[in-house]
Formats: sequence, structure tokens, C-alpha cells
Amino acid sequence: MRVSQLFGRTSKTEGADYKIPSHRLLTQAGYIRESTAGRYYLLPLGIKVHDKITQIVRKHMTAAGGQEVVMPVLHPLELWKETNRTTSAGFELMVIKDRRDAEFALGGTAEEMAVDLVRKFNISYKDLPFNIYQFSMKFRDEMRARGGLLRVREFVMKDAYSFSTEEQFETVYKQMWDTYQAIFDEIGVKALAIEADGGYIGGDYCHEFVVESEVGESTYFVTEDGTYASHEDVASFTKYQESSDEPLKPMEEVEGKGIIGVEDLAKFLKIPVEKTTKTILFETDKGQVVAAAVMGKYDINETKLQRALHQRGVHADVLKLATPETVKRVTGAEVGYAGILNLPKEVIVMLDHSVKGRKNFECGANRTDHHTINVNFGRDYPEPGEF
Repeated sequence: MRVSQLFGRTSKTEGADYKIPSHRLLTQAGYIRESTAGRYYLLPLGIKVHDKITQIVRKHMTAAGGQEVVMPVLHPLELWKETNRTTSAGFELMVIKDRRDAEFALGGTAEEMAVDLVRKFNISYKDLPFNIYQFSMKFRDEMRARGGLLRVREFVMKDAYSFSTEEQFETVYKQMWDTYQAIFDEIGVKALAIEADGGYIGGDYCHEFVVESEVGESTYFVTEDGTYASHEDVASFTKYQESSDEPLKPMEEVEGKGIIGVEDLAKFLKIPVEKTTKTILFETDKGQVVAAAVMGKYDINETKLQRALHQRGVHADVLKLATPETVKRVTGAEVGYAGILNLPKEVIVMLDHSVKGRKNFECGANRTDHHTINVNFGRDYPEPGEF
């Protein structure tokens, strides 16, 4: 076809104000055009790229023994309720009803559908392992569409589902690892496999392939020798070590009117920032209150906190910051002065490993404008589970 006949002409002005270069270039070159936020038309040139990538993926999946299927876009909502993922999927489901008032979720991922399909057959262990995969539209009611083809609300996903015995798991996992690496290599994308959190899919053994990008949203860490790479949600760090010869000081409460930030607090108390403690209150979907504490200079990773709660038998499908009203009810203080001491028994206290191994540290006094100093584990507070 002649370029003069091509539908979707180039444009110098369309998308000129887009902040992400790939978004702007794909639009101006006539590959995509926005419908509404997070939803795009793929134009003829875009379809050609899409089809080439699909062919590469299909070739490698077939070579690995994958079998292609097509699953319905509308998922019976009872399947999602069966796995308790109507509220824990990590994104907002889009739900509709048909004329019979049957509820369906527009597929955002298809684990439930894959399992439902397989259990319709009389599968024997002799049939294992096998892998089914598909290319299909996915729908996610994202809070914020990033721009371009990142974090969109409608997109084509290639999703694969392996079924195996526990003994076969390691071999099957490695085969898919090698398959995805081969796909990225052929496409020409430099991707790194890192340890990751299974999230709403679950499981304790999980990796994801990441590509370094200035417009990416994830953060991951790699050791200098490259032998360890991990997403921030599951990364392990060297624990803080403090001198052990410091004598224990008497615990006392200090007034610091309006002082909340750890940097200002450390200066006011004349202590290192490492001795401050940040305690944040959360609420679970079941109404439980969780007090999570980290060393003052760190932030709380909610994914790690959820995993640690799960290990303690507290299953929090949803974890959100406690409201100021809840903070006041639980601690008796305004937001910013929460601490781990003297909390109601029903509050679940979780300590990050960064707060341990310290002597004479600070924490909120659960009293507005007040802080407790010279707190010590073993003497003033037992050491609960960490995250």
C-alpha cells in the first residue's frame, strides 16, 4: 500500500504536549490515537507492530509446548468471589450485568477462568504438566492512566497458565523463564529478571522481567556484582547495626510542640535520625488496626507489611492508612504522634527489622506534641514480629 493511501497520517501537532516521548512519537507517527484516557485505537501501522510481536511470542510459546486458547472476556463474577479477589486484585474490576442480572467482571487477568476451564475436564497427573495461553483484551479501571501505552485501562495481554505437580514445578518455571528471556532477546529488549511479590496472584516464589525506563513506576535494586536483583517490595537489606556498649538510659517523655518530621525531631532531641521511629497506623478490610514501625528515615512498604501480616495469620486483602479519627481513637493523639507503647491490645503491632538492634531510641508517645525517648526492647517493650 502506498503511504499516500495509508489511514492514519503523520502529524506534527497532534500530541505535541504529551510529556512521555514514546507517547508523543507513536501518536505523531500515526501508530496510535487516543480514544479516552487510557484507551487507544491501534492504527494500521500500530497493528503491524502488534502482529509482529504477537508472532514472536506465539513462536516461542509453541516451542515451549504452550497451547493457545481463547477465553471469554466476560468472567462470571462468582469465580472472582470464589477466590476472594473481587477486592484484592490490585486494580479495580469493571463489573457489568446482563439482562438476567447475572454479574460479570471484564477480565483484568484470567487465573480464575483458566482454573475453571481445566477443572471442567477429568485431568489426571499423567496429563501434567501442560501450559495454556492466550492473547486477549484486558480491562482495568486504573485510578490514573499514565499516558501512552503505559498503565492503560484496555490492552492486549498475553497470559499463560501452567499446570503441574509440585515435583514438576521447578522445571516448568525454569522453562517459562527461558521462554520469556528468548522472547525479549528476539525483540531486542534488554530485560532483567528480578525477585518480585506475587501480589493478588499469590505464591511465595515469583519473578518479573523489568526494563529500565525513565518513565517507569517500579523501583528495583541490583547488587554491584549483579548476583542479586529484587523489586523494592521484597528486597532484603543489611540490617542496621548499632554499638552495643551504650548504657541503657531511663525512659522519659519529652514535649516537642508541633515537631513531627524525623529530621526536625532528631535535631530537637539531639539524637541521630537512626534513633527516631516512625509509626504509621493502617486499617485492614476486616476492620483491624495495624501499627507499623520503621526507623525514622525509612518509609513503610505496604506490600512487605501485608506479607508479614499474612505470615502471622492476619489476612489483609486490603490495607489502607487509618483515618485521623481512627488514629485519635486508638492513640488518643493527633496524626504524627503515634508510637508502639501502651496501645490497645486489639492493635496489631509490626516492627520492621530496621527498628531492632537499637538502644535508647525515640518513638511517639501517643500524646499530641509529645515523644518518648530512651526506649529499649526487652526492658520497655517486647520484640514482636517484623516485616
